[in-house]
Amino acid sequence: KVPSFVPALPILPRQESLMSTNPPNEVLPPPAALAPDQFDTPIFHRLLNLIAEQTAAIKEQGATLSSHSEKLDTLVKDAMKDEQPYDEEPNPLESEQMWSAVYEVATTKMKEEADEWKGLMDVSLVFIAIFLAVLTAFLVPAAQNLLPPPSSTSAVSNATSSPPPLPPQSDENVCALYYLALIMAMCNAVLCVVGRQWVSKLLSRPIGKTHRERTIRHEERKRLAYGWIKPLVSLLYWSLLLSIGLFIAGLLYQLRNLSTSFDQTATILEATWSLGICLASGIIALISATALHAIRFDTSPFEGLLSKLMVKMMGLLAQKCDAIAKWRVEVDWTSRSKLLKTYLELIVDANDPKLLDRAVPSFSYAAWVNYGDTKVDLLKRVYDRLMATDTSMRVRETVRAQTPRFALGSPKRSYPHRDMFILALMQDYPAFKPPPSELVEFLLKQAPEAVEFPHFPAEITLTSYREHNDDLRGIGNLRRDSLEKCIAQMLCAYDRSGPVGDRIDIYRKAFDHCNELLNAGKQDVVARIFSHVERRSIVRSFLGCQEDTPVLYHYVSMPRFIVRDHQQDVLVWINEFLGNPPRRTLCPSYTENFLYLISPLDLCFPLNADFSPVIQHISKTTNLTIILTLRGKILDYLEGCNLSSLSNPSGVLSFIASRLSPYYFLMERTVLSNDEETCERARQIVARMAALGHIPLPPYARPPFGDSSAFEQRPRNGSDSPRTISLSFEEPDTSRSPAASSLHLQIEAAD
Repeated sequence: KVPSFVPALPILPRQESLMSTNPPNEVLPPPAALAPDQFDTPIFHRLLNLIAEQTAAIKEQGATLSSHSEKLDTLVKDAMKDEQPYDEEPNPLESEQMWSAVYEVATTKMKEEADEWKGLMDVSLVFIAIFLAVLTAFLVPAAQNLLPPPSSTSAVSNATSSPPPLPPQSDENVCALYYLALIMAMCNAVLCVVGRQWVSKLLSRPIGKTHRERTIRHEERKRLAYGWIKPLVSLLYWSLLLSIGLFIAGLLYQLRNLSTSFDQTATILEATWSLGICLASGIIALISATALHAIRFDTSPFEGLLSKLMVKMMGLLAQKCDAIAKWRVEVDWTSRSKLLKTYLELIVDANDPKLLDRAVPSFSYAAWVNYGDTKVDLLKRVYDRLMATDTSMRVRETVRAQTPRFALGSPKRSYPHRDMFILALMQDYPAFKPPPSELVEFLLKQAPEAVEFPHFPAEITLTSYREHNDDLRGIGNLRRDSLEKCIAQMLCAYDRSGPVGDRIDIYRKAFDHCNELLNAGKQDVVARIFSHVERRSIVRSFLGCQEDTPVLYHYVSMPRFIVRDHQQDVLVWINEFLGNPPRRTLCPSYTENFLYLISPLDLCFPLNADFSPVIQHISKTTNLTIILTLRGKILDYLEGCNLSSLSNPSGVLSFIASRLSPYYFLMERTVLSNDEETCERARQIVARMAALGHIPLPPYARPPFGDSSAFEQRPRNGSDSPRTISLSFEEPDTSRSPAASSLHLQIEAAD
């Protein structure tokens, strides 16, 4: 059966001809059955459906990705729009956006001036209201004094209808002054009302359909109004002063007339009038002084119309006379010291945290060093304000970043002497000033506890400004890839032969950082740090560390890592260090720390080296482990080495006397003993040293402990009286008793 999906094939002409040639009676064989289609299976059809579904899903994903790409581009543009330039306007003068911004700028500026004018006018109106009440109280009696007193007989007044006679001229003057003051105050009030209406109109929104039209109308109206409002404000000020002056003049004049109207002198009234004259003169002098102040100083707060006119006249005269130009004090806007002081003082008084976000980028320690004061009190107050809890995280991080930036701006070259360094700075960096020690200590206190970039290199640079720390200046190389190198070089900070300054804090920080890495299992990081320097320098720096209170020996991991796989080298380095120690106060506990770590190991003292410095140091130690583990190795070394080449034979004898005697004190009330074999080996070494002339042969002395027979031996040469040596060492060592400082040895006489 042919499948239904296979189409029927047409019969070609050639096939018809072949078919026609067959005899009609011939039976044709049945057609061969077609082979079944291998792809006509449910699995194949299912696969086709899955491919179609996958194709649709891919198309849908592509559309989604395209949509997301467009949205991402939009987000990127929004995020970077503040950093990108604006598009150019095709017609700038027709831009409504531009004119709206300009209009707001114009109205804001106008509003500030208008508020000032309105405030002045409001104060004037309130003052005039009170002043008019007081003035009226004085004006009414003064006007009544102009009229004649009422007659005792009304008949006379009725009969005579003529006007009264003129009053005294003094009364007329007083009344005139009061009326002038009243009229001037009323005119001032009217001008205040009119001026306030003008100012309100000036603040109103101009008529216009667009911001461009409104802006042009506003500016034109402002130009026209300035010619009237500014003179009006000055006129209000002077008219009010004039009104008050007239009233005071009338009052004093009336008081003077009253005091002289009696047959005798009115002393109290005269004194009151004199006091009033003095007070009025003082006010006039004060106004004159403020006007003179405004003429002399450029930024005087007493500037007015009169002072402006005087300044213009002085400007014309200053072109001909230099003295007038020098008398005028102009503001120095370019003084860096004044700018910095003003900036810092205003930052301290800032209450709005948002303003600090705008001002903190200009905070700089370098600017304070170059232009600031020698005291850091103001700088500390600014630091506390910027690091307060109400400021943003960005402000605080900016302040923290200023310390590395300040160190980055400092020169990195090192000089052997501080004077040479300062001289080189002045030549290479004329504007550079060395930071004062108070600033250095302040910045070091603000350093973070963790070792991180770039604060740790900056801390090294700041530490280098202390005395005798100039060699650290080259270490503070503020590059991120050299942080490990900075740590490694700080571990070698005390590998110096001369005096060193106070650097223990930064050294402890580097040491503690490596110790924490080792405790965290990061030995590879510490090994990478050590690869930047020689391990010998690290050992010498640890031995030469200068601490008032030793604390580094509490770290366990770091000393063990230093000693690991270098025990024999560490012993040699310790001996070299003790043979030529630096000229400063050292801490012997760090040497004992290394000796304690290497003593239990399988060490040997090379016979071709001079280990007498180490032996002398061990003679003073109280560490039982060091003594017991190294005692035999030292004896082996002394028996095999060339004693004549020892640089410190007294140190060897001190070790034998204090640690190889039959009985010796290790600590208070602790007595230890050596076996007979050890004592015998010690006698032989002393005998060899005596033969070399390192020690004399003193008389016999009895041992302090036990029986002296324990130290007597029969001489091998048959002599009946052996020669005995008594070695006594007078050393101020509290770890041993006087008895422990005497070693009695019997040496065979050699003829």
